[in-house]
Amino acid sequence: MNTRRDFFKKASAFAGVLALPTLRTDKIPSPFSALKFSSSSTDDQVCASVRKQLLIPEGRIYLNTASLGSCPLTVLDAVNAATRQLEANPVSENWGELGVRMDNVRDKIATFINASRDEILLTRNATEGLGLIIQSLNLKSGDEILTTTQEHSGAYVGMDFVAKTKGVIIKKVTLPMPSTNKQDVIRCVLNGITPMTKMVVLSHVNTITGLVMPFAEIASITQPKGIILVSDGAQALGMMRVDVARMGVDAYATCGHKWLLGPKETGFVYIKTSLQPKIQGLFNFSGYGAYSESSGTRNVTTIIGMGTAIDFHQQIGIDRIQKRCLEMRNYCLSELKKMRGITIISPELEELSSGIVSFTLEKANNQEVYAKLKAQDIIVKVLPGSNSLRLACHIFVSKAEIDIFINVLSKCL
Repeated sequence: MNTRRDFFKKASAFAGVLALPTLRTDKIPSPFSALKFSSSSTDDQVCASVRKQLLIPEGRIYLNTASLGSCPLTVLDAVNAATRQLEANPVSENWGELGVRMDNVRDKIATFINASRDEILLTRNATEGLGLIIQSLNLKSGDEILTTTQEHSGAYVGMDFVAKTKGVIIKKVTLPMPSTNKQDVIRCVLNGITPMTKMVVLSHVNTITGLVMPFAEIASITQPKGIILVSDGAQALGMMRVDVARMGVDAYATCGHKWLLGPKETGFVYIKTSLQPKIQGLFNFSGYGAYSESSGTRNVTTIIGMGTAIDFHQQIGIDRIQKRCLEMRNYCLSELKKMRGITIISPELEELSSGIVSFTLEKANNQEVYAKLKAQDIIVKVLPGSNSLRLACHIFVSKAEIDIFINVLSKCL
């Protein structure tokens, strides 16, 4: 039988559970974890400083930023601080100070890619941005969209949708693997264009090989013909300088959660002012603001985090990041070329190269090699549709880590 003493004992314990800390209602400052390096720091010192910002455990070699990046502590702190501020007074903050900060991320993006804020629409990822562009255009049965056989499925799904619903023809050209010169790449695209081509969709950096598409030269072909040129920038933003004006693209869709090292499910699409009247979708029906009636309530805190990720890259310097990524990739490539049993499918020419290097296994099985590497805490990417693996060399990857990877891979083979 329960006694009064038992009852009050249980009641006291329950009250203790309910006695949660009272959240502050004033604005909570962001406890940014500083990225520490100076103008005189060497690239190795900057690399080490960036590495300390990541929650990737010491000893883990992470070579798969091209799938998902790891948020630096500065970004996590910004998201956490904004979340606490938001939840202390949700309505006032979401449509108040935090809402303003969210919309101001469009200014940061515009500066980062050489555009204007009115050309920036915040999305959840590159797939959403590409889909918005492709499905919103008034394409008709028999119209053609030109792309390649090496695009990401997130780009294909938008094209498949208009093929099924509007009768649009999707034409795919095959790029050489590896591509050895820029003219061959341009020629592949040019040879695929017909009088029915209304749009060309290409990756800025190819997700399979890391090939950097020569967009300025391709734009000089598409612009006189009135063909809309769209870039999938998921593998470029945060790893290399992106200048949409210099590229000559009409639209550029990308995400914040790969090389930019931003929060997951963040992204944006750049739509050139002259193209905007043709992009009539529900999502942008009420305008390009971070929040609108047609966009609905947004995840304000993660969008602010994407802005902090841009600040993080700006602090390091995007040219310095691009240089380091290429150096690490080139070192990795040079070591891979010494190995038997693999075929490199990424370009060697620097103007076509990025921080990605991929190779096909001649005899070994890529799933088995992947598993053996993972058992040694080395994380790479299994490429779909081929017996290949992909490596992503971001600024935090060191030569020592590449040496370990090469040694383990050699034993696996």
